[in-house]
Amino acid sequence: MKGKLAGRETKITGLDLLFLEVNSLEESVSFYRDQLGFQLDSQNSEAEPPMATMRAGQLRITLAQHLETMLRRGRGIHLFLGVEDVDDYYRQLKERGAEVQPPVDEGWGGRFITVQDPDKYRFFFVTWSTESVGSSTGQERN
Repeated sequence: MKGKLAGRETKITGLDLLFLEVNSLEESVSFYRDQLGFQLDSQNSEAEPPMATMRAGQLRITLAQHLETMLRRGRGIHLFLGVEDVDDYYRQLKERGAEVQPPVDEGWGGRFITVQDPDKYRFFFVTWSTESVGSSTGQERN
């Protein structure tokens, strides 16, 4: 690229918001709150489309109910969310009644569990090992 922008890097500070289209706002709010432990920040069922925003730590997820969208969801996107202790989070999810398999070590530097929401979006909750390469820059994840 030539001109004033040549040599400049975009500094991404982190994932701030996920915006997901869902079939049932009430079912999705219940799943994220009751099974995953997210807090409900706001909900407007009268808006067009009906929307709610959930929060876990710094991550926000906005759920928007769209009844006439694609038939299949969750394909083509893999959402990896870091947690401090995946084994502890697994126990919390089981206590809340979430459908989740025991944590797995895969050899790519993370121990993870997989959860699927009501619209078939798959979330991988991961605790990265200290030896793993966390990014294409070669920096270690802590």
